[in-house]
Amino acid sequence: MQPQLLDLFGSNPTFSNFIPLNNQKIINLLSSYNSQFSHIIGASHSGKTHLLKAWIHSAPSTAIFIDNALETNLREIVDNYKYIAIDNIEYLDDNKQIELFDLFNQIKLNNLNNQLLTSSRTQLSTNIREDLKTRILSGINLNLKALNDDELIDAIGIFTKEEGITLDDNEKRYLINHYTRNIGVLITTIHKITTSAIEQQRNITIPFIKQVLNNSH
Repeated sequence: MQPQLLDLFGSNPTFSNFIPLNNQKIINLLSSYNSQFSHIIGASHSGKTHLLKAWIHSAPSTAIFIDNALETNLREIVDNYKYIAIDNIEYLDDNKQIELFDLFNQIKLNNLNNQLLTSSRTQLSTNIREDLKTRILSGINLNLKALNDDELIDAIGIFTKEEGITLDDNEKRYLINHYTRNIGVLITTIHKITTSAIEQQRNITIPFIKQVLNNSH
């Protein structure tokens, strides 16, 4: 392992550094920028935020990523940004949902060429206004697929290979069977384990993983 490879953990989210597996169609759709309105549904740490940020970073014109829409006047961003990504819309209160509904209408009714990408952690539920839900459903709706055990192992393998990290399948299976199946948390944890291994000049083994995890609690 080379310590400088850890700098890659801090790189900006892009389509190329997203681990697609069975979500490749979603990447293809987003990276084509052919849909004016798109919505992604994916659990926490499923990669949806990564994809929203990748969509913004790769946009061919002015773009904005909004994580906390409560701090932004959604009606005022159309003139300044062509590509607008809003994460976790299920947390918007009623007033902000009205603003988001108005944003859809600004774009649609005025025949603007802005593109809007939204996301939620769950299926659009009863806490979303019906008029807003109708607007969201009028576009492309994308569901990030959960990974099974083998796919998780493959995903970790792709990630560790790209980062130059040596991690055997036994260690990968230990992490998903005894720690978490959440790919985002797994990558963060592998980062922590790798950093500790470099600092202590240790190989990454199951006993070492247990030690790092126990020390982090």
